[in-house]
Amino acid sequence: MRLRLLDTGTPVEQVVRPRQALRPEPFPLETMDLVDALRRRELHEILLDLTTRPFEVTDRLSRATLLRLAADDHVLLTSFHHLVFDEPSHQVYLRDLAHFYNRRMAAPGVGGIRPPLSYVDFVRSENTPRTRLDTASRLAGWVDRLRAHGSGELLPGRATGFLPLQHQYDSIPLDLSAEESRRLLRAARGERVSLYALLAAALARTLGGFYGRERLILSTPSHGRVRPETRSAVGLFSNMIQVPVDLGQTPPSGLFRQVDGVLRDASAGVDLPFGRLAEAVLGRQGDAAFYRHALAHAELRLYGVTGWIVDRREHELPMHGLRTGLAPYHQDFSRLKYATPQSSLAAAATLSVGLTMEAGRLTGALRYETTYHGRRTAEALANGFRGRLTDLARVGARRA
Repeated sequence: MRLRLLDTGTPVEQVVRPRQALRPEPFPLETMDLVDALRRRELHEILLDLTTRPFEVTDRLSRATLLRLAADDHVLLTSFHHLVFDEPSHQVYLRDLAHFYNRRMAAPGVGGIRPPLSYVDFVRSENTPRTRLDTASRLAGWVDRLRAHGSGELLPGRATGFLPLQHQYDSIPLDLSAEESRRLLRAARGERVSLYALLAAALARTLGGFYGRERLILSTPSHGRVRPETRSAVGLFSNMIQVPVDLGQTPPSGLFRQVDGVLRDASAGVDLPFGRLAEAVLGRQGDAAFYRHALAHAELRLYGVTGWIVDRREHELPMHGLRTGLAPYHQDFSRLKYATPQSSLAAAATLSVGLTMEAGRLTGALRYETTYHGRRTAEALANGFRGRLTDLARVGARRA
């Protein structure tokens, strides 16, 4: 929403419908006494009802409720709309909650600390003539680059005609042994590239060979910030970056270094507004948002390696004088539908590979939309990718 507001000469009322207002105060903490209610209903049912209450998008997109179960037993329930909260934000929120609680307990009279850069400061800094000109220039460069690599030219599927707005997904496991994972790390070090670049090159080769393409685009989320001080204004909200890959006659070592370099270029442009970039490349159908990987052919996520977050949900928070425990409540998204045929088709056509390095080994899966791609295609791609990783692990073994 903020990035749409930065379009030159466009009145706010023509851009954001409905509008959000920036409020100087945090969202309020409601309190509820459940001592009597628990005689009639289970706590789980009450929490489920509270977490599924819809948000009004013109009002606050966060809620906090302190539920009293007994004199010495309480539940703090916080709920967030996905527009203002993403997966890494959970860890940041819980860490900051414990930090500020403990600081307040240690010094009850100390007030809050103003962040070094507020959200309004951040918007103003990005709205200067020089910054706007720089953003427009970099956007134009990436638009040309993505078009040249086939952005918007979807991977072919078996579905023709209208695709349902509600999807069905399945996945194929992609698990490597600890020894294979170590060998892949050795192979990456031997090529002087990151593990992500090595995996991305292997995935691009797999897709290019299967679909007969010499140019492909991979996509991955990144932290979306290029200046450290902006964390206090916008947190760790992620943005999608695109990694265009030229296969051609490039030898393996050359491809690894190419992908590693392109990844650095893409990371340097992580602050570019995704909506404006997607609109320039794809065109917009209506006023709905774009699918997050609409500019790419496949998504590749890697967690647990330097620079990428593994979401380890701790069971306790270190809060002075309290015994704490966490009980995350996740929404059921299986019945959600895409807003437009454009976003629905892009989501169905985009393959997704997610890998996590934990306990010394890579595990993950290839995720696909069953109507568009089908199991046979997904298995062929997963086996091809797995085979390339096995070959790279052998290379790593020779470097030991």
